[in-house]
Amino acid sequence: MSRKAYSEQERKQIKEALLVTMLQCINERGLIHSSIEFICRRVGISKSYFYSFFSSKEELVLYALQYQQPKLLQYAKILMDHPGLSWREGVGEFLKNCCYGNRSGIAVLSIEEAQEVYHCLNPENFQVFQQNQMALFSSLMKIFGVPVSAMDPRLFGNMILTMIMVHKAIPDTMPFLFPETAGDMVEFQIDSLIDKMEQAKNTEVTNALY
Repeated sequence: MSRKAYSEQERKQIKEALLVTMLQCINERGLIHSSIEFICRRVGISKSYFYSFFSSKEELVLYALQYQQPKLLQYAKILMDHPGLSWREGVGEFLKNCCYGNRSGIAVLSIEEAQEVYHCLNPENFQVFQQNQMALFSSLMKIFGVPVSAMDPRLFGNMILTMIMVHKAIPDTMPFLFPETAGDMVEFQIDSLIDKMEQAKNTEVTNALY
């Protein structure tokens, strides 16, 4: 049987379906239980055709997380423009939805998944991913009105990722933490980060006045 010839438009649609499916798999099944074969069955393509788009599952993960970034930025803008939310409430809502990603459709890697992806990356791919992460967190800070001169975007990113990944790790990966207080821990961490963001935001405003 001859292989079907896909048009450029069909290839574009298939590639987007692979990205969306990968994000769904991270949320619903976890990366470890989402093989290339499973993803291909969901999308309706062969495994061999998958490799005409991505060299590995790990590369697909990187592109899928990048594909998600505009959605995160748009969501942050919506919250900041919401007339019924204060600045603090809007930032808090965004951070909560990041921490509870599987409930809100935001794909977040666990500690084990991040390690698995990292060990399969070449240095060039990892560097590009880090640059994209830096751009994402810098853009989020701009949306939230926190200048990069007052807070390092890498620190901002580390604080968010730490909250998300530690919360996701309880209790399976970090069994010695108390799972019954995981929600309170997230609330405390979010409040602390927002306090720091507000301090940086206000410091910049104060400096501009003098």
